[in-house]
Amino acid sequence: MLRLDMTATVRQGSGKGAARSLRREGKTPAILYGVKAEPVALSLESALLRKILMQVHGRNAVVSLAVEADGVTSSHHVMVREIQKDPVTEALIHVDFFEISLDKERVYSVPLNCVGVAKGVDLGGFMNVVKPFVHVKGLPLDIPDTVDTDVSALNIGDAITCQTLSVPDSVTLLEDAEAACVMVTHLKQVVEETTEEEEVEEEGAPAAEEGAAEEAAA
Repeated sequence: MLRLDMTATVRQGSGKGAARSLRREGKTPAILYGVKAEPVALSLESALLRKILMQVHGRNAVVSLAVEADGVTSSHHVMVREIQKDPVTEALIHVDFFEISLDKERVYSVPLNCVGVAKGVDLGGFMNVVKPFVHVKGLPLDIPDTVDTDVSALNIGDAITCQTLSVPDSVTLLEDAEAACVMVTHLKQVVEETTEEEEVEEEGAPAAEEGAAEEAAA
């Protein structure tokens, strides 16, 4: 799992006015949620925080967060729980962290990384990644950044099931062993399935409209 370091300062002010003042100073308000402790209001340098969050995006990451308060620094292992951004400027508005124990197992969603180019794709097939993410359980620092699977031998009609995925011995894969995670299909089959889905949606649309009309008339 990715590991990063970050520093933060305990902030005293609260409310929208105090948060806006922080942002004008180039800082972002944040909250640290502890397992058995009260939430702590923090402020972080926005420029550095943005760089860190770009590295964390789409990945599991443990952040070693050094929190300064009245000249005393405490260390916390945290993960990012929520990021709020301005919908227009994408400027950081607020970030939530939650503290974790490195000695306690948790369930994580890990990206499935397909290695190589499937033989069937070269023959005109379509590679369907059924499970872009797989669920695993383990200690935070034992969790892999990705679960890799070699797809180069897959021909059209072939599939890779979850039982063939390799994870560290200290980590448990929580997926159904028989479930397909990657398959290569005929492009024609994909087109037919897409068409069938569109037809089902079109058939369902009038009923919804009729229901809405009835509700409006009631």
